[in-house]
Amino acid sequence: MTHILHLDFETRSTVDLRKSGVYRYAEDATTDVWCACFAVDEEPVEVWTPGQPVPEAWVRACAEGWEIHAHNAQFERVVVTRLLAPRYGWPVPRLEQWHCTAAMAAAMAIPRSLEEALRVMGVPVQKDMEGARLMMKMARPRKPTKDHPGLRWWSDPANVERLIAYCKVDVEGERALGLRLRRLSPDERAVYLHDQLINDRGIKLDLGLVHAARELTVNAQAMLNRELEEATSGWVAAATRAKNLTAWLAAEGIEADSVAKAAVRSMLADPDTPDIVRRALEIRQEAAKSSTAKLSAMLHAVCADERVRGLLLYHGAGTGRWAGKLVQPQNFPRASAKEDVIQFILQCADAALVSMMLGAPLAIVASLLRPCLIAAEGHDLVAADYSNIEGRVTAWLAGETWKLQAFRDYDTVTGYTPDGKAERKGLDLYVLAYARSFSLDPSEVDDQKRQVGKVMELSMGFQGGVGAFQNMAANYGVKVPDEEADRLKRAWRDAHPAVVQMWRDLEAAALEAVRNPGAVVRCLRGRIAFRVKGGFLWMVLPSGRPLAYASPKVEWTEMPWTDEVWHPCPSEDEAKERFGAALIEYDAERRRALVEQPAMKEAVTFWGQDSKTRKWSKQKGYGGLWTENAVQATARDVMTNGMRHAEDAGYPVVLTVHDEVVTEPPEGHGSVQEFEAIMCNLLAWAAGLPVAAAGWRGKRYRK
Repeated sequence: MTHILHLDFETRSTVDLRKSGVYRYAEDATTDVWCACFAVDEEPVEVWTPGQPVPEAWVRACAEGWEIHAHNAQFERVVVTRLLAPRYGWPVPRLEQWHCTAAMAAAMAIPRSLEEALRVMGVPVQKDMEGARLMMKMARPRKPTKDHPGLRWWSDPANVERLIAYCKVDVEGERALGLRLRRLSPDERAVYLHDQLINDRGIKLDLGLVHAARELTVNAQAMLNRELEEATSGWVAAATRAKNLTAWLAAEGIEADSVAKAAVRSMLADPDTPDIVRRALEIRQEAAKSSTAKLSAMLHAVCADERVRGLLLYHGAGTGRWAGKLVQPQNFPRASAKEDVIQFILQCADAALVSMMLGAPLAIVASLLRPCLIAAEGHDLVAADYSNIEGRVTAWLAGETWKLQAFRDYDTVTGYTPDGKAERKGLDLYVLAYARSFSLDPSEVDDQKRQVGKVMELSMGFQGGVGAFQNMAANYGVKVPDEEADRLKRAWRDAHPAVVQMWRDLEAAALEAVRNPGAVVRCLRGRIAFRVKGGFLWMVLPSGRPLAYASPKVEWTEMPWTDEVWHPCPSEDEAKERFGAALIEYDAERRRALVEQPAMKEAVTFWGQDSKTRKWSKQKGYGGLWTENAVQATARDVMTNGMRHAEDAGYPVVLTVHDEVVTEPPEGHGSVQEFEAIMCNLLAWAAGLPVAAAGWRGKRYRK
């Protein structure tokens, strides 16, 4: 039987781990370990401190291929590789030996933090919070004083012993938690190991461009602040001073509760806004585009070899999709500067000259973020982005046959124009969606209607209504009244009967499964199954991977939409007093009030992390939510399959951003067309899913 070694470290450094990430942290000369605590199987926890021989258990674990378990195992693994091995002679185990209980928890939609996971899973071993506070203190150096200006640590024996005791409890907690968690399946473990490999590789930075962009940012902010101070007659010395700007606006006769982005956009859209006020607001808006934080994040995290690592968080969402860390390329602006602009900025960081030659300096800086990520010498970046993958998976799961055919027709290239643009058999899907919703000929759909069709497609597949449409519309500059948005919603649903039925089928299947624990309830032609087991509701995807929902129940619950309901009421005055703004109309003849109120229905509730607050709380399940989870998780499974195929074909993956995969093969290896085809190579479970990807090749990352 394979032994399990449970491991935890306590470390210290002058480097801020949260800003730098573990790869930069572990290679810094000031980083060291206070102790390593470990336990083999169910044996007592042992302690190692620097200066002692390498633990015999560790030597055996590496030599004999034992499993090594840790919570957030990437930290322990990188510390072993980059610190303990070169400095203290610890042998390095194979990547395949590492198992992470935080990853297992995330795959069950349980909080990643050890403290929260122990509490949620009801593990009798709980986090030592007093020790945690000491750990945070001892992780950083003491403040220098006049008598002791050098680097000093909190190294008195009592503190060290207390820290070791804390570390022991963490090992016991991780070990106990692991017994409560479901291990990753072989396929999912392969995804986790691939994630670790991608994070180990990292991606190279153009440090010259990072520094030039940062210098331009500083110069541009100073220039804008001078202009703002002049425009406001000294009231506002910096664009970041929101209170001063609000006070100046009031003095100019503009009442503003806020100068946040949305409020500034609204005031700029008002044609009556005076020119001087407009310019001040434009400066505030431009200054908000500053990418200083991203540039600083790059410099904090970059390793000695000029690569930045650890940018991805495995299973960052309950569906299994990745989340970004550190630099977070997922939040980069879409714009990517051309090479001539990049070369100009490398030579000149004068904000006034950049403004004259190229345009708003901070907008230019924003467009430089993607190009700061580059291929290593002798290599290229080859990337591909799945085209409308969520829309395609939605249609495939639902069996919306007309739309599946529309995707296939659009993917069929019949030729190319003289300028190299593809000619397609099928129509643009946003045009087609609008035309089908209103029984129009596609030729009648102009650019404005196409944009409305785009918002419909992006907002309504997961049972979105007026609110979802309007939120998405704001991102694309589409403005329609709520009544029109409701008409668009109804038209889209009429055009997508199979999708609407999918919402109902998923909701009904989840309810049936929770009412009948242990029973396997299938829906969507067998592609999705629900089952309650071990205190969780499991949604089994077409790939066979399950999504987890803790502590499911069937309850009457308030849903995230409203209904119009008639209530008995003796008079209109009483109706107004009783229902206020929710009153729609009063029927005096029947003495009834029509009221808009939150919809109530029997639904599956479960416990999970709130997507906004990240707090562990009760969540509501409904057709649109089950659809969203199934679609996004299935799209993720398509992508992880493509990523593995890419590796096998000699395209080392260095990054994934939303639905895009970025690789770094040697110059001359393969082609964009080959890579696109590889990413669309599907397994048998995805038969019939129309997948397409658009790729590019170059030296710098771009959109």
